[in-house]
Amino acid sequence: MSPSPSGPPEPTVDPGRWPTIRKWALRVVPLVLIAIAASYLGPKLLYSFSHESTDDAYVGGTIVPISAQVGGRVAHVWVQDHDRVRAGQPLLEIDSTDFRNALENREAALSSARAQRDATSASIEEQRRVLASARADLQAARSEADLAASDEKRYRNLLEAGSISPSDFEHRQSAARVGRAKAEAAQATVQRARATLTRLRSELKLQEDRIQQAQTDLAQAQTQLGRTTVVAPADGVLAQKDVDPGQVIQAGQPLMQLVREDSMYVDANFKETQVHDIRIGDSVEVDVDAYPGTTFLGHVGSFQPGTGAVFSLLPPENATGNFVKVVRRVPVRIWIDSPPDSLHPLWPGLSAEPHVITGSAPAGASRAAPDGGRRAG
Repeated sequence: MSPSPSGPPEPTVDPGRWPTIRKWALRVVPLVLIAIAASYLGPKLLYSFSHESTDDAYVGGTIVPISAQVGGRVAHVWVQDHDRVRAGQPLLEIDSTDFRNALENREAALSSARAQRDATSASIEEQRRVLASARADLQAARSEADLAASDEKRYRNLLEAGSISPSDFEHRQSAARVGRAKAEAAQATVQRARATLTRLRSELKLQEDRIQQAQTDLAQAQTQLGRTTVVAPADGVLAQKDVDPGQVIQAGQPLMQLVREDSMYVDANFKETQVHDIRIGDSVEVDVDAYPGTTFLGHVGSFQPGTGAVFSLLPPENATGNFVKVVRRVPVRIWIDSPPDSLHPLWPGLSAEPHVITGSAPAGASRAAPDGGRRAG
């Protein structure tokens, strides 16, 4: 006797249904694959029609070298590497002893020049009075000389008529000579007073020039003293600090670098086949490798008037040797419009990938910035 089955019987498949299943599978699977490919590649295809992008791009910014305008021993340094500073904030101070002494000497020289000018001005006023008195004496002497000359003439006529003695005429003649001598002496006194006044006026003009030079020297000394304190030229973050207290520095010696955070940009090197549709003012979405998932907004600011190869140290010379065509790169300056973000700071040198939205620029925009390549938009 055979044992009874322990479970339900296994289902059986009709061999005639396999061709139908295979037929529908060959129809549905390609459609599913096409739908998946379209859903994945379709947006990318549409994106490529309205965007141009490149991964050959780097963040740039304004880096200001900081140096002292005067030389000397460093007395104080108030900052460290990577400190964030404000415009006008003191960074370091140079020993100002010599500059203060120079300022005091310039102040003393100015005071001395002014004292000499005042003394000369007083002498000029006195000499004017002397000249006025000499002119009055000259006028009186001329009047006396004219009267004596008139008497001499009248007595000469009386002598010829025999009305007076020769001694009376000689007396009047002598008086006339004395009158002429007095007038000549008074004239000489006026000339001397006038010459002295002219000399004093020349000295006053020279002293005024000396005062002006002393004022210029004093202003220069004040400026030099003010330059012993080195301040931040703009807001930013310090880097490459290379100065410490006690160090003797020279004027113009690099001391540190200031990276400005308000002037960041991206230099993107697009292929020459990509720049046809890019215009000044086109909106740009910038992805930075350092901050995945964060997008910065900007716009196209300018195009370099030449490919990167042209401005290289050794530009290519295609007229010699064998020629191999290579697609060139055109540097495009992209200005960042997003405000500075303390959580995602942009620093020069970071790798970026900009995505230019072509056709988003205002009507009439061109490939040449109207202001010579500065920020547009």
